Amino acid sequence: MSQFSIYVDAEQEGGWFKSLSHHLEDAELMKFQGNNVPSIVEELTDYDRPDIILLKEEDPVLVVEKTGHVPTGKNPLQRVARMVKSAERGVPGIFFTPYAAMKHGKHSSKCNANYRLIQSLRKIGMIHDVEMLIPPWPTDDHYELIRDGSENELLSEFMDQFLSNGCDPNVPAADKIKERTEEEVERILDEYPLYERPPRSVEIVTTQSYLEGIEGKLETENPRKTLNERHESVVCTFDMSPRSCGRVDPYGGAQFVYDYLYCRTGPNVEDRKRNLILQIPRVSKEIWLNKNPYKPENKSSLWYKCADGLELKDSLIFEFEKYRHQKRVGEF
Repeated sequence: MSQFSIYVDAEQEGGWFKSLSHHLEDAELMKFQGNNVPSIVEELTDYDRPDIILLKEEDPVLVVEKTGHVPTGKNPLQRVARMVKSAERGVPGIFFTPYAAMKHGKHSSKCNANYRLIQSLRKIGMIHDVEMLIPPWPTDDHYELIRDGSENELLSEFMDQFLSNGCDPNVPAADKIKERTEEEVERILDEYPLYERPPRSVEIVTTQSYLEGIEGKLETENPRKTLNERHESVVCTFDMSPRSCGRVDPYGGAQFVYDYLYCRTGPNVEDRKRNLILQIPRVSKEIWLNKNPYKPENKSSLWYKCADGLELKDSLIFEFEKYRHQKRVGEF
């Protein structure tokens, strides 16, 4: 009987993962859904469900996210939450994605991976002192994804070494992946240097000026006292409509990107040099809480597990610390 088990949503992804190394030939494929899912797997899916979780015996040893989507907009950023939980638990992660791919349609063009996505993953690994690898999914001369099996060569090399090394990611193939990542990062920034700055939807302001600007939304003095403990705040504007605000993706995961890039200094949510404020200007508090009540078992709970505050059309809600480790249903 194999010492490895692979938890997946899609058997196709599980079959792909097993093919990466002969060490996984006899690994058992398991579904995330079911009554016998180990508690550690449930914990690793607390923010969002990654594509693959690899267990050795009963211990998680690797979390993998694989996406061949063209890297446009905030959609790739929504997957970062899946890797944050892995890092928090000290489990190495792999984010397999193209660094450049062709977008088809009326205005077809090559699209580079968002540098902020790559850098946030690297910073997540650094802050939690865990390996976070971002191997590039190769493309051909026309920036179409290669799908003949050769795209897996570097990843297969890593998996063979990783599994032969007692699931320790400190192997030569990991260094190769990091070198490729650095090469791609340099190319991307050379082509689009604005990636080194926050996007237009993210603003870094003094906390005092931010609070003065939303004076009419403060129901008590508590937000002023709490948020003023940090001199600066990062305000992320997510332009959701009242109709669509019940959908968590892509913004729920994107908040972690901006947290680790511009706020986070340590492994805990409280370890920040700046406040993280999510600004949702078109949605009232009543509509927001109706569509996004705090329920730990729902994906909508992601809104309350990262940010310091949610600025809505008519109010600011904050102080989420008491909800972050709650195991039963609750509401604000």
